[in-house]
Amino acid sequence: MKLGYVSNGLTGVDYHRLIKPFSLIEGDITRLEGINSEVFDYNFDVIVFSRILPIRKQKEFIRELQSRGTYVICDIDDHWILNKSHVIKGVGDAFRNYAVEALMYSDEVWVTHKLLGKEVERLNANWYVIPNALDPTEEQWQPKTEYSNRIGWAGGVTHFNDLMLTDGCYSRPPVICGYQKNSEWKRLADNFQANYVEAMDVFNYGQLYDQFDIAIAPLVPNKFNTMKSNLKILEAGLKGLPIFVQDIHPYDDDCEGIFKVSEWAAAIKKAEALSVQEIQELGGKLRSYVLERYDIREVNKLREKRL
Repeated sequence: MKLGYVSNGLTGVDYHRLIKPFSLIEGDITRLEGINSEVFDYNFDVIVFSRILPIRKQKEFIRELQSRGTYVICDIDDHWILNKSHVIKGVGDAFRNYAVEALMYSDEVWVTHKLLGKEVERLNANWYVIPNALDPTEEQWQPKTEYSNRIGWAGGVTHFNDLMLTDGCYSRPPVICGYQKNSEWKRLADNFQANYVEAMDVFNYGQLYDQFDIAIAPLVPNKFNTMKSNLKILEAGLKGLPIFVQDIHPYDDDCEGIFKVSEWAAAIKKAEALSVQEIQELGGKLRSYVLERYDIREVNKLREKRL
C-alpha cells in the first residue's frame, strides 16, 4: 500500500493525528507538506488529511483522487462549527464550508470519540473512532522527577474563556504555559494573573509540564467543547501529574489522579492543599492508567486495521 498524509507539521493536531502515528507504521508512506494536482501522478492508494485539504475546491479534488483509485480519509479531532464565543470563530466560520465538503466526500472519517462520530454521521455515515494517544518512549513524555505543589496548564490561547473560569480562584498565581507574542496572549496576560512560560514546538512541548505539578483542564460547558478529546488527561498522566478537569465530556476517564470539577474555587483550594507525597502518588496512578490505555503503538493497531 502506498499512503500519503497531508501535514505542514506546525500544529499539535498534525503531530498527534498524523506525524507521530504514521512515523510508527511500516510501509510506503509519504508526508505531503501541501497538495496540488501533481499528487495525481504519485498514484497513492490512500491519502489521509486533517479536517480540510489545503485547497479551495474540496469536493472536486477529492472526487478526482477517488476517480484515480485513491481512498480518501479525513481525520477530525473536534467539531467544525465553533462556539459563538470562540476566540477564532471568524476564522473557523470562513473555513466551515470547506470542512463540510471534506467530511461529506471523503471515503471515511476518523474521529477521536463516539460523540464526535455521531455529529460526523450527519455528513458521512462511514466513521471510525481512533482515540488520541501518546508515545511513552519519547523524551518529552518522561515523568517528572522533582515535585512541588504548583498548579499549571499548557496549551493554546484559544482556551482564553476556559482559563478565565478559574480566574480569582488561586491563593498564588498558577503557571500558564504556551505563551506567544500576539494580541490574544497579551489579552489573557492582561486579564489573568499567572506566571507565563513561552511555548515550545510540538516535538518538545511535553516538557512544559515539568513547570508545574498539578494540571488543570477547565472547559466552558458548551457543545463545541464537549466534542474535544481527552488529550490533556493523557499529557498530564504520562508526566505523572494529577489533573483537575471540567466535569463534562470529553473528560469521562475514571482513575485516581483525575478530579472532576463543577466549581473551580473549591477545586483549586483542594489542589493547593495536596501534599507533595499525595501529588506523586496520584500522578503515578494516572500515569499507569494512561500507559495501559493510550499507548500510541496500541492505538495504531486501529489505524492499521482500517488501512
